[in-house]
Amino acid sequence: MTVYDVTLQILSPLHIGDGGELRQDFDFVVKNGRTYRLDEDAILRAKEDQLKPDRSGQYPLPGRLLAEADYRNQALFRYVLPGAPRSAKSDARLKSFIKDVSDRPYIPGSSLKGALRTALAWVGWTEVRPKLDRAAIGRRRSWAAQPLERKLFGPDPNHDLLRALHVSDLFGPDAAGGGLQVINAQVLTTKNAGSPVELEAMIGDVAFHGTLTVDETLFSSSAERELRFSNRKHWLDELMARAQQHSQARIAELATWYDKAEGCEAIARFYHQLNEARVAANGAVLQIGWGAGWDGKTFWTHLQSDARLFEQLVSDFRLHKAAPGSPPRKAGDPFPRSKRAVMAVKQGVARAVAPMGWVLVELKTKE
Repeated sequence: MTVYDVTLQILSPLHIGDGGELRQDFDFVVKNGRTYRLDEDAILRAKEDQLKPDRSGQYPLPGRLLAEADYRNQALFRYVLPGAPRSAKSDARLKSFIKDVSDRPYIPGSSLKGALRTALAWVGWTEVRPKLDRAAIGRRRSWAAQPLERKLFGPDPNHDLLRALHVSDLFGPDAAGGGLQVINAQVLTTKNAGSPVELEAMIGDVAFHGTLTVDETLFSSSAERELRFSNRKHWLDELMARAQQHSQARIAELATWYDKAEGCEAIARFYHQLNEARVAANGAVLQIGWGAGWDGKTFWTHLQSDARLFEQLVSDFRLHKAAPGSPPRKAGDPFPRSKRAVMAVKQGVARAVAPMGWVLVELKTKE
């Protein structure tokens, strides 16, 4: 085994969801611009005498039981975050960041490995040259392009090249809710912004640590007779360089897109600075989590190399969702037409200030 220490540094707000949504007054409350994650059990025990139904038979929501003095009692809250959702309504939603049993946020190894897999597939495509046709995509959306993946990585999970790559979960701040903040996000086109989305996100100069392991035994002469991995061993030897090559191509495209988008000057500057940044040979910038986009999670330009086939895929899988009042898609129109971005809200006006999910990953051989 070759084992590397992994350091992952946050470059722009990161959200990796746990699949759940928190609800205002049920799971959290907002006070003076801060979001308080409720410990429902502690509140119900402390407010037991107030748990009486009203005339309609409804019991009070946990958040409605709190008095002013309760906000100084940390035992009633799992954690407290800077920032607040825009909506003040009960049942307003907030997407929850993935955390361990002690409410400490972490980054699943699968999120990082998935980004690396996408990069390896995109760069390795020109070496393997899989046949691209309608049959190679398949008809089931959840299994789309699996024949292409098999050509690139191997015919089945037991013969998949990335059997040799193991990425641990990565851990950062050792505190409940540590490093998280409530942010406002929206889906943007070059002309408009969609509905608001509220997220718990990792913000600022925060680092996460874990390990990445390459199982060298799967490249031995005895394993080669069964697995046939040796012709792609260099993919893992060049892992960071290939990841950076993929990201560099995406960053250049994204900088151009945001240059054309109205009110997105701050994000355009971010991408131009990222495009000019020097990254060490043992590192790469990657985009992971919510907001990585279609181009960050698919074969991207390779699927679009056959314009006619691509338009068929857009239609078959209903990939294009036109905004109300917008014209229908025409062959050759840019795809995707929207991006997800962090918004700063001031006096009720939102402006785009940052992209989502960019991180710097560095590997160091473990001693």
